Amino acid sequence: MPESFKYLTILIAGAGLGALLQLGYFYSETFYSETENVANNHLLLEKVLQHAAVHISDTNDACEGASAKTVGAVVASLIEFNVRQQKNRMTYGCVGEVCSVYYSDCSFWQQSECSSRFLKFQIKPAGIIDTSSFSCLDLP
Repeated sequence: MPESFKYLTILIAGAGLGALLQLGYFYSETFYSETENVANNHLLLEKVLQHAAVHISDTNDACEGASAKTVGAVVASLIEFNVRQQKNRMTYGCVGEVCSVYYSDCSFWQQSECSSRFLKFQIKPAGIIDTSSFSCLDLP
């Protein structure tokens, strides 16, 4: 009996340690933000902020709240949502020519009842933002 108890204790301790390490990884900054090309990541935000006064058309606006009608207002709301949290839950990046800046308050255990806000836009092949493509989207 003592030998099986020792193996059971080691198994439980290993499972607990593995769970804690996985939880730590999930809440680390590397999970929430892309770390590749960190030196050039700020350029995307810089380009977006240069268009802060651009109005988001009604057809591209699916965000709640009357104040998020410009690119700057949407970025400000993303930063405001993020400041309310203990962890950085805002990120940005591009896939092909479609880029987004977004915030999500979803935790790893939540499958629903969390929300996200996206500022989506397209970049032309020359690297210039297509100002008519800015859209705001809230996902419940």
